[in-house]
Amino acid sequence: MEDITNIIEDVEIVKEFLVESGDHLDDVESKILQLEENPENEDIINSIFRPIHSIKGSAGFLGMNDIGKVSHELETLMDEARKAKIKITPEIIEILYEGIDILKKLREIVTKKVDNKDTTTEVIDYQPLLSKITVALQHNQNKSSQNDVGDIPPEPKRLGEILLESGDVSQDQLQIALQEQGKRLGEILVDKGMATPDKVDNALILQAASGKRSAETVKVDTQKLDNLVNLVGELVIANALINEVLGNANSTNTSANKNLSHLNKIVKDIQDQVMSMRMVPLKSTFQKMARLVRDVSTKVGKKVRLEVSGEETELDKTVIEEINDPLVHIIRNSVDHGIEPQDERIAKGKPADGLVRLNAFHKGGNIVIEIEDDGKGLCKDKLLKKAIEKGLVEESASLSDQQIYNLIFAAGFSTAEKITDISGRGVGMDVVKENVERLRGKIDISTVNGKGTKISIRLPLTLAIIDGMIVQVGDEKYIIPMLSIEESIRPCKEHISTVQHRGELLNIRGSLLPIVRLHNLYNVKPKKINPWEALILIVEGEGQRCGVLVDDLLGQQQIVIKSLGDQFRNVRGVSGSAILGDGCVSLILDVGGIMNMALN
Repeated sequence: MEDITNIIEDVEIVKEFLVESGDHLDDVESKILQLEENPENEDIINSIFRPIHSIKGSAGFLGMNDIGKVSHELETLMDEARKAKIKITPEIIEILYEGIDILKKLREIVTKKVDNKDTTTEVIDYQPLLSKITVALQHNQNKSSQNDVGDIPPEPKRLGEILLESGDVSQDQLQIALQEQGKRLGEILVDKGMATPDKVDNALILQAASGKRSAETVKVDTQKLDNLVNLVGELVIANALINEVLGNANSTNTSANKNLSHLNKIVKDIQDQVMSMRMVPLKSTFQKMARLVRDVSTKVGKKVRLEVSGEETELDKTVIEEINDPLVHIIRNSVDHGIEPQDERIAKGKPADGLVRLNAFHKGGNIVIEIEDDGKGLCKDKLLKKAIEKGLVEESASLSDQQIYNLIFAAGFSTAEKITDISGRGVGMDVVKENVERLRGKIDISTVNGKGTKISIRLPLTLAIIDGMIVQVGDEKYIIPMLSIEESIRPCKEHISTVQHRGELLNIRGSLLPIVRLHNLYNVKPKKINPWEALILIVEGEGQRCGVLVDDLLGQQQIVIKSLGDQFRNVRGVSGSAILGDGCVSLILDVGGIMNMALN
């Protein structure tokens, strides 16, 4: 890697290049997958050529010679494919993948230099790739007389037509320029002073866009966006405080009430807009999974298709960054463990090619991501036997089917017969579960032996705000996330029973649920002792259900989450705090945590 110290002087330009090149490489990688399925599709070939051309131009401007060389050779390869001088073969596809991987590594080196995370000189040997491209260009010539220019579809609009329509050049000037040979039209117009370089560049951009206008965007530093989100959170809290004060004052001033209502609407709209600014589609994340399925299935000698839906679903940028690794591990498991070898699938009457489905959709104010395969599913007997061998459960234990399936989330648990570089070390699904729960999400697993497995991940739209139910216990107010609440009831006296060693139980439609008294957990004096006089919230967390006894429900509202700080990070049963409209601090309860505290 050459010395790039001189190009790091203008850090902002380099950072902009890194962002753009990262987007281009992700886009190209997804297009290569499409090209593999449709090797003669000229639109796909052009959509690969253009981003690589952009990377080459920017790298050349910044003096990044290694990135420039690799992207130049890839551009040449795709240019020959555009002109139908070579055919897209499996060898060409592999060269393209290798080239993209090398460009990513070279880009990563520049990123480390910019962030001052790397002081050593890392060398990426890309000469073998350049040799492969040279050989491909020499020996992969298409002899089927497709070199005729008439076989190449014309561009939607010519450069001269665009300049003429915009009034940047006249018909006479265009005719004079077209009579000259040896240079491109844009260069001739600039040399003769008939058009400025900026006007030619703009026309070229319009030409490349094929007449389509993309949404105008402005790049904003993530830290600035985070600061704005925090300020809007403070605004929401301040608005709630004003509402509380004026509401208690029982104001009869119609004009003041009207203005306050208008302010509430504006604050709500600002909050929604600011939160939407952090929302990005799952498309780029799902595109990476397509490459992953291809690489893993090739390595294990299986043919596996990936079906993707819901990639336009938007999620908070922070959540998307955190969910990438769990998705990688689950999909890798599906291909390596779940999908059977071809001969085994054929013997079972299944299609020879395996199938993995990746789907995302909105449900109940949350995002659900489903990863489903049509493989062999999970074998209960095998899971239970392995768990007993590892001492995770007692041999005499009586577990439900769901509890047995949830054993795969135990630390160090693995059913792999041998350890490979893909999976089998037992360090995966427990980390996946921890990562999802750290995002205040839930992960569920359902499987049919011999048919396949589906893993569902439910995530909040954003980490900054939650929908919460404010409950009162004595003089204290607590917040329970709406995601965890199934229903609220005031039970009859005959539905409450006491069982030795198990405490109080609630009979709800034939199911017996343990009752958790919050006032006992947090040493608060309640206003109502008897369950049939109070309210019970039926909640679910970490695969368990229970009834939470509270004095009263004060209402549902969007809660701006505040961190409790490092010293309270590991407090059981509490996931954060919030400032309510009366200015008091209220704890946000972790349902799984309070159940563990009360029932274990």
